[in-house]
Parts: sequence; structure tokens; C-alpha cells
Amino acid sequence: MLKDRGAHFRSFTLLGFRVEIRPGFIIFLGLVVFIYGGSLGLWVAGTLAAFTLIHELGHALAARATGAHAEISLDFLAGYASYLPSRPLARWERAGIAAAGSFAQGTVATIAMFLLGANPLSRSDILRNDATLSIWWAGIVLAVVNLIPVIPLDGGAIVSAALEKIAPRRGASFMMWFSVVLTSAGLVASVTYEAARSFLSLTAILLIMQLQIFGARNRRGITTSGLSQTEYIILVMSGLQRVENYQEAAKIGAEAFRQQPNSFIAAKISQSLSALGDHDGAQAWMRAAEQASLSRK
Repeated sequence: MLKDRGAHFRSFTLLGFRVEIRPGFIIFLGLVVFIYGGSLGLWVAGTLAAFTLIHELGHALAARATGAHAEISLDFLAGYASYLPSRPLARWERAGIAAAGSFAQGTVATIAMFLLGANPLSRSDILRNDATLSIWWAGIVLAVVNLIPVIPLDGGAIVSAALEKIAPRRGASFMMWFSVVLTSAGLVASVTYEAARSFLSLTAILLIMQLQIFGARNRRGITTSGLSQTEYIILVMSGLQRVENYQEAAKIGAEAFRQQPNSFIAAKISQSLSALGDHDGAQAWMRAAEQASLSRK
């Protein structure tokens, strides 16, 4: 049953995880219905809502398997599962958590297609009706897209975990540059080729998010050269907070904290969640900051 948590969002518990639904998520689904219209609009909005939740549940369940406490938030254009590890996680564990979302989403969508008597590899079956088309797009296609190795997609998190071992100080900077270049190429392809036109909005949104991170760094007039990974993350989070993009700041901070617990990053996450009105989450991250600080002494 939904419970009010102020004007910011509503929340409920699913499989033991707190799920927060922010107004932006409802607005996004309403826009989808308006854009597509009719039965197709309702199916697309419904499947996007369902598979976004399934995707984040995949992350949350994988995180819980490592002993972490996880929560889910659904907002405009995206959802994210934040989790607080009870111990430092190995690279393969972080990569597994990142991959679990797309795995859960794609698996459930494929099963749903077969239950409807549709082969997800058959064009005629996919286009059979609004239901099969929506499930294929929102469940299978978006699950695969999420594995593209660019930030802030799950594929980017998986590659970033591998880069930590190869280039722990410059891996984050390389991943950002690679993400911007690859996403820019995807945007050009989406504009140029009609077959890729459906990815135009996605690539544009990804590029804007990536440039926001770069812009936050450049406004401080500092490059990543000579900075530790923690200093770089704090720098990026500070820039995002300054432009009031608290959600992205918290998401980036949570991912960095999972890789290497740090009291300063946890404190910045707490600031972001407090600005978003999530006071319970802010308090939890302040406790994490205290624990991380004590563990370093």
C-alpha cells in the first residue's frame, strides 16, 4: 500500500525493498501515453513502468545477495537502485550487481513474449499487436541498450569496474571520454539513418547527462590529471549539486562508494538526498560516513 512521504514522492515496499515513486516518473509515463496515444500509448507506458521496476529489482536483489541494504527510486526517464554495502565489494560483485538489472528485465520480457505465443526474434511476432511490440521494446531492447558500455548505463558501470584494475587513477576519466565519443556517434547515426531514428531521444539524453558531468568539472577549472578517483568523484558531485541535479549526484556517489567506501563521498550523498527530501536516506548515508571514517582510523 502506498504511503505519503511529503510532496516529493510516494513509497511502498516490494520484496523487502523500499520503492520510491517520484512525481517525475508519473509525468514521464503521462508523456508517453500522450505521444503514442491510444492503446499503444497505454501499453508502452505500462510496460516501461513494469520493466523499469523489474530492472531495478534485479540490481537490488543482487546487492542484497552480497549483504548490502538496497532501495529503489523511480524518477523522470529513469530508475535507480541505491545500495549501502556492509563490506567492501569485489570488482566482480559490483559488475554482477550492474549486470543483474538488464538480466532480470530481459529474462522476464522474453518469458512474457513466449507466454503470448510470440518469438522475440521474429519480426512478424513482434509486430503482432501493441502488447508484443511494447514488451519487446521496453523489456528486451532497452535491456540490451542498458548494457552499452557508456556512463551512466549499466554497461558503463561494468566496464568501469574492470578499468579500476588496469588504470585506477585514470580509468574514470577515460570512461567519461569514451562515453561521450560513443554517444555522440550514436546521436549522429540516429539523425542520419532512419532505421536508428528511434534511438534519437535516448542518445540525446545520455549525451546531455555526460556533458553535465564534464561541465561540472570544467566550471571549477580543474582537470582530472593528478586527482585521485575519490577527489574526482567529489568534484563531479559538487558540480552537479551546484546546478541542483541532486539525483545524479547521489547516483554517481553511491556507485563510487560501492567501489571504495569513503566518508566524504557518503557525506555528499547525504547532502544530495536531504535536498531531494529523502531524510531517512540522508541519515543512513551520514551513518555510513561515520562508519567509513572510523574504519580508516
